Amino acid sequence: MNKARRCAALTTVLVSAAVLAGCNDKSSAPSSGSLHAQAVSTLQKVNTQAHQCWLKDDAFKAYGIVPELDTSGTPRLLVIPRGKPQALPQLVIAAMGPSVSLYGPLTDSSLSPRIKADVGRWSKGASGCA
Repeated sequence: MNKARRCAALTTVLVSAAVLAGCNDKSSAPSSGSLHAQAVSTLQKVNTQAHQCWLKDDAFKAYGIVPELDTSGTPRLLVIPRGKPQALPQLVIAAMGPSVSLYGPLTDSSLSPRIKADVGRWSKGASGCA
C-alpha cells in the first residue's frame, strides 16, 4: 500500500474513531442542533485566531487553513499544505459542542505543543498569539 493510501486509510480510521468517541447518552445531552451550533462557534473562534497568528508565522508558512463549518456532520478545520487544496490534511481540528479534538501528522511534529496550547486557549474564547 503506498503512502498516500495509508494516510487516507489512517485518516478515515481516525475520523471514525473521533466520531464514535463523541457518542454519548442522548438523554442528558443538549440537542444535536445545539451541539452543532456550539461546535461551529468554537471553531469560528479557533479559525479567526489561527488565521491571525499561524498564517503570519514562519513556522506555519507551509500551511493553509480550510474551514468546513457548514456541514451536516462534524464541523472541522483542515490544515493543508499551502497551495494544494486536494492534499491530505496535515492537521484536523474537529469540534463536538465546545470540545475540540486534534489529529493528523502535525500532532506528532515539533509544532504539536504549540498547536495544542493555542487551540486549547482559542477554543475557550481567548485571543492572541503565543
